[in-house]
Amino acid sequence: MNFKHKGSKVLLTEGINDCHVILALCQHYNIPETFGLYECGSDELALKKLTGLLARSDQVETIGIVIDADNPNLAAKWQAIKDRLQKSGIITTQEKPELSGTIIRAANELPRVGIWLMPDNQLDGMLEDFCSQLAHPIGVNFAEKCVNDAKENNLTTFIDTHKTKAVIHTFLAWQQEPGMPLGQAITARTLNPDNVLAEKFAAWLTELFQ
Repeated sequence: MNFKHKGSKVLLTEGINDCHVILALCQHYNIPETFGLYECGSDELALKKLTGLLARSDQVETIGIVIDADNPNLAAKWQAIKDRLQKSGIITTQEKPELSGTIIRAANELPRVGIWLMPDNQLDGMLEDFCSQLAHPIGVNFAEKCVNDAKENNLTTFIDTHKTKAVIHTFLAWQQEPGMPLGQAITARTLNPDNVLAEKFAAWLTELFQ
């Protein structure tokens, strides 16, 4: 896979970490390389790229988008995607995303569209929340306690919305190879790729691009 739009099937992501996590899960689940992986740079840029691809619907067969649900929240992000789909003729009456990942099979030769809102299509959150669910629960809970203690002692400078990032990277700092990137941690099974949430994401990806 590459991190640019290529071919008639494309998966849009916010950043490089998303790409590496997805690649690691594709390797683990033997998901064929049938789509281009596009790093957009932010959630807003991913939405803009989605709008652009929908405007050139004759050139794309399938579009997937994986973005965080924490800015400002899941409901607003879901509505932003629905608005863009509706303007391009893809209508969905779903009030909420599917828990197993949304796939909209449009009529009139419009693209198939897949939507995954991190972490799990039901909670406000981000990629790191997804990865935290793949971590050993005792370890990640203790990492959160350490982060809370550090914050209470004025030893931290991260903003509240980035707390999960601090927690998962604290957990990863304790492993055999400290500070592994998220994708590498999945490959090394420090983060469990056989977790139910990871299985659900892989199943959504497989169905979308089959």
